[in-house]
Amino acid sequence: MGPSGESAAHPASARVRDAMRNDYSFQISVDVDNIPQGITVATAALAAGTMLVEMGTPLLKTEGVKNVVPAFRRQFPETLLLADMKTMDGGAFEARGIFAGGGNIIDFLALAGVDSARNVCAVRDEFRRADPDTPRLAFADILVPHQGPAAEAVEVALRMVDAGVDGVGIHLQLDARRADPSLWQSGYLVDVARAVFERVGSVASVQVVGGLSIAQARDLARDGLRAFVISGNMGLPDAWVATACRLAR
Repeated sequence: MGPSGESAAHPASARVRDAMRNDYSFQISVDVDNIPQGITVATAALAAGTMLVEMGTPLLKTEGVKNVVPAFRRQFPETLLLADMKTMDGGAFEARGIFAGGGNIIDFLALAGVDSARNVCAVRDEFRRADPDTPRLAFADILVPHQGPAAEAVEVALRMVDAGVDGVGIHLQLDARRADPSLWQSGYLVDVARAVFERVGSVASVQVVGGLSIAQARDLARDGLRAFVISGNMGLPDAWVATACRLAR
């Protein structure tokens, strides 16, 4: 198992993938519902040192891919842009829209299966061949607890890497952790992320997304993980953040 021929033959993409495997990278989730606010959040995050701007699912769905991706590319011409599409079907169509608009990375759901993964990667490769200088990558988001525990998540990750993805994300679903706060408080996410990293971390980026505390992030960094996503709760329990937001109104 290793990088696909297309990836190895596209140095711009390989550099990004390898940097996210070997160097610390931080991605900001821009999970707002309008472009001006999203650009403000992204600008602040880049000034603080983030490497990657994620155009979040709420932003893409509310404002539309054809509006969001070109607007962020115009505002941030040199920044790596990831689109968190949560694609479950029609992977080729959605990937083409992201790459045509100027995005570098599409993030789809591993739940969509191997056929969708291959279709997303095929479009990625098409855009790589057309432009040797622009990084184009495909990431698969492994949702837990739906695709957990660790042993099942590892099998999903292996299937995604075999299908050609450049990276996988381990994502403790928002609705699940709000319904069961013990998921956030436990070591569930860390255990899954660690197991996946041990199996595929040598050939693919492994990101940790959603529900990770700062202390847990430190533990995973000591284990060798290098790619982290800064989400809305900033490492605080969802219930705490919700209470703080209500009090701030």
